[in-house]
Amino acid sequence: MCAAAIMLTLRCLELELLQHNNHRHHFFNTFFLKMLQEAPLKPYNDNDSRLMKWTKGVDIFQKDYIYVPIHGGIHWSLVLICHPSAIINQLLQPPVKKMAAGRALSKNGPDKPLMLHLDSLSGTHDPAPIFQKLRWYLEQEWKWRMNNAMEESVPRTWKNSFLAAGVQVPEVRFSKQMLPGISMASRLPQQDDSVDCGLFLLSYIDFFSAADPMYVLAAGGLDSTDVIVASPKPEAANPSTIMSKLWFSKQNTARLRSHMLVLISKLMLGTLPAHDARYHRIKSAVEEYDKMLNIKGYRYLRPVEYLAFQTEQDAQETMCGGH
Repeated sequence: MCAAAIMLTLRCLELELLQHNNHRHHFFNTFFLKMLQEAPLKPYNDNDSRLMKWTKGVDIFQKDYIYVPIHGGIHWSLVLICHPSAIINQLLQPPVKKMAAGRALSKNGPDKPLMLHLDSLSGTHDPAPIFQKLRWYLEQEWKWRMNNAMEESVPRTWKNSFLAAGVQVPEVRFSKQMLPGISMASRLPQQDDSVDCGLFLLSYIDFFSAADPMYVLAAGGLDSTDVIVASPKPEAANPSTIMSKLWFSKQNTARLRSHMLVLISKLMLGTLPAHDARYHRIKSAVEEYDKMLNIKGYRYLRPVEYLAFQTEQDAQETMCGGH
């Protein structure tokens, strides 16, 4: 699947969240990681515009979830960075009232940030060097924002809390211990072909962002089974199946291709004049697809629809089994 189609779909998901006043999620461009991997592992400064432009006007430390698409070896996977500002919980706190970062976490919430690698074809991408590069990036981004007096940010506010109290500002390190990474492939829905990796990438993001959990943490260890996804939105996710093999079906993911085609077609209709022959062909195809909106199981179901449909199916199977 081409990067442009993935980016278009991600942009639509991002706009949908913003329309619901949900600012907890940040989506990096599909080219971000490649640019990051080409950057040398050294402190960056104001001249490193190639990296800084990715977050211009956005403090990613105010976000709870950051999506980093990965493309390599004709395969797509995803790194999900959870609660990057929780790094301050691992450090000496400023001698003032503890500052808020992102959505307020419960007393049982994460005490550190976490990275998860979501891969629909286990073993295709080695997450270790990707985790390492992202740790470096987050550390540089934190330092740059902490010292940037032109923009308010979590790092800047944190630093100013120490300065106001006349206390030396601690060094912030996004080490492996401070920011662990976990491969999630063993517990996620997996593809059974060689072409649907991009669809699984988008399904992971669509279903997770819709669930919008209160927090994600690793309890007890660094195995995928230790990852806890707490308090997802009940209309969009089942706490017992989110980020499990039963999260969504392969069949639903495969239908995302047609859903994306219709999405692109609708955008094209907004640019073509009505007298253009292509306009009528595209309009006809879109109308045919829209007729399927009430035929669940034959088109891609978004997370809320999918959960409702699956719950109904499970209830029917239970009733039939009871007889």
